[in-house]
Order: sequence, then structure tokens, then C-alpha cells
Amino acid sequence: MTREIDQVKVVKKIVVYFDICSSTSILEELLRTEDQILWRNLIIGLKRYLTRKRSSVGFELYKFLGDGWILLFEPRLEGLEIFEFLEELSDEFSSLYKHRISKVLAIQISVVGLTFGMDIGSCIRVIMNQKQEYIGRPLNVAGRLQGVVGQHGTSPENKGLVSKNLMAKFIDQKQIKRKYTVYSNVKRTLKNISGGEDFQCLKVELK
Repeated sequence: MTREIDQVKVVKKIVVYFDICSSTSILEELLRTEDQILWRNLIIGLKRYLTRKRSSVGFELYKFLGDGWILLFEPRLEGLEIFEFLEELSDEFSSLYKHRISKVLAIQISVVGLTFGMDIGSCIRVIMNQKQEYIGRPLNVAGRLQGVVGQHGTSPENKGLVSKNLMAKFIDQKQIKRKYTVYSNVKRTLKNISGGEDFQCLKVELK
């Protein structure tokens, strides 16, 4: 009988979870006009960009989630490079959207861009059915943070929520704050995280 789970290892990772804003509305409009192939082309374009960048920036292209990815970075002291990469990623998406999607839409999508959630911590790495998988709280936290970037009615595109734990690890916080608008002491309610209490984090505007 084939073993389903083997080679368990605990590793520390910076988790970046990003998602495409208004993806359902965009895809529904493309389906209505039978232009859904353009959505496929946009996703492939993003994947090619990520594949090109993963070695130079230093991340693992872990998992595709339908309208976004989970990226895993090794722990590092300098965070500015990560935020600069995410800014470039947002620019790449904007270019792909402009040239491949917006020109065929009959309606204007009001919120277009990417949202991000970021955390750091230990993940359990397992080989499951001959495939590498990760399990752990930082994956859950990063995913929840991404999902509530616009929780209080603010425009969410090209913004990210970062756990205080992760930001505290970066020794170049002053550089990050000089380049980007960073809001401290932001509170969000994260489902099944911290017992339902308000989760304190920071919001970073990449544009």
C-alpha cells in the first residue's frame, strides 16, 4: 500500500498570499461574451512572470488558488526587496489586464488590482501523494489577512496587510516606510484566528 504522508519537516517561511480583485466579476463578464480564453491568457502571463522572478527574488511558487498564488520566501532581515517585488507584480498585472482584458469588457470594473496578506512562522512540510505540501498557522493568517484588506470599506487594490510579527523581523522598516505608505495598529477580524479577537497588523499601500 502506498504511504500517503511521508518525510515530515518543520520549516520557517515568510508567506505571501495574493489575490486578484474582482476576479469573479471579470470572469463572469468574459464568459458572457465568450472571451474566457483571455482570462486564461492573463493567468498564464502572471505565472510566466512569477516563474521568471522566483530565482532572482528568492521565493517558492507554492500553490495556485484559482485567482492568486501562495508564495513562500525564506526568512530574511531585509523586507524592502519583497515589497518592491510585490509592487512590480502589481504593475505586471495592471499591464496584462490593460492589454488583454479591459479592451473587451462592456462594463467598467471599479476595483482592479491585487491584494496581499503576509505572515511568518513555522510550517510543516510534508510529502503527500508524492507532492510537497505545507501546513501551518502562517498560511492561515496570510490567507485571512489577504481576504480582509478592504474589510472596512477602503479600496483594497494594490494594498497588503502584514502581521506585526513579520514586520518586526525586518531591520529595514524605516526604508520600507520611506518608500511606501504604512499604517500601523490596523485591526481586522480574522475568522478562526486569535479566538475571534481583533488581529493587529499593518497595512502597506504599494501604489
